[in-house]
Amino acid sequence: MNAMEHSIVIDEDKCTGCGACVEYCHVDAIAVSPETGVVEVVDLEICIECHSCQQNCPEGAIKVYPQLEESMKQM
Repeated sequence: MNAMEHSIVIDEDKCTGCGACVEYCHVDAIAVSPETGVVEVVDLEICIECHSCQQNCPEGAIKVYPQLEESMKQM
C-alpha cells in the first residue's frame, strides 16, 4: 500500500462493535455490521479523513490512513 493511499482498516479481533467510532463519524462512512457485529467500511469515498473514528475507538481497533503524522509531513 502506498504510504499516502487512503484507507480505513478495522482490526476485527479488537473491535467489540460498541459503535463509538460510528457515533463520531461525521459522514456515516462506517457502520456496525448486523451480520458480523463489528465495524465495517460502508463508503470510503465519503470519508473525510478526520480521524475521529480512530481517536474515539476505546479498543484502538480502527486506523485511518494516511495517519495524521504522515499527512502533516506532506504539508
